[in-house]
Amino acid sequence: MKKRFSSIRASIFDLFRGKSAAVALALSGGAVHGAAHIGVLQVLEEAGIRPGIITGTSAGALVGGAYAAGVTPAELEEIFLSVSWRGLVRPAWRESMGLFNTEPMEAYIKKIIGDRNIEDLPVKFAAVSCDILTGDPVILNSGSLATAMRASAAVPGLFTPVQINGALLVDGGLVDNLPSELAREMGARYVIGVDVSNHDLRNYRPSNTIDILLATMVVMQNRSAFPEPEDLDCYIRPEIDQYSSWKMDHVRELIDAGKAAARQAVAQLKVDLNLRA
Repeated sequence: MKKRFSSIRASIFDLFRGKSAAVALALSGGAVHGAAHIGVLQVLEEAGIRPGIITGTSAGALVGGAYAAGVTPAELEEIFLSVSWRGLVRPAWRESMGLFNTEPMEAYIKKIIGDRNIEDLPVKFAAVSCDILTGDPVILNSGSLATAMRASAAVPGLFTPVQINGALLVDGGLVDNLPSELAREMGARYVIGVDVSNHDLRNYRPSNTIDILLATMVVMQNRSAFPEPEDLDCYIRPEIDQYSSWKMDHVRELIDAGKAAARQAVAQLKVDLNLRA
């Protein structure tokens, strides 16, 4: 774990006592690798760390949005272990902007969390998306939670864009794949960043169109869409590069990897947040 020490640590400790609003969780994109976020959430809850602010991009928005809406880590684990792409997407052969349409994903999300608005959630939440027509980041912090989650995860070329307020939105990983600064803008004084993306493609051999599209996303993210780990107060990166970011064959292993990485960070987190050991 890498971390940045603040010159105002004493005052931060006073702020943290009994208050979670100042602690934020920033969750990166990473497609199916996002299952590792669940393991991190499980360990943080066990340690008594419950963030008052959550920001997420792509898979991080899916997990983070559901968690902010009150879905427990145990419930998220059950969902990820049982869901399949067949239930989340449908072919978009007659549409020209993607291979698959993710409207079934939005309907599935609503079955789990209901038709909730972001501004009504018990935890402050924002998802990052990208306006494909301008290249600008779009912060989704109000309106339909399910639609925002879907828009943040709309990998361009693979999934059809989502229209919100006249903008044509795609995966936020193009512009901000680990939204830590957004968390600070929302009031966070301490940011835990969880990175489940694939940074290294040297041993990656695409075998189909989907692999190529995902590899293209990784290249673009590595060039412009990541903060430096040192800019986070706590940086958690599960060891998951050996698993596919598309296939759902290793969800259990991804969750366990998230747990392992979070456990390595817990001791220092308890010191930083002035929690009892």
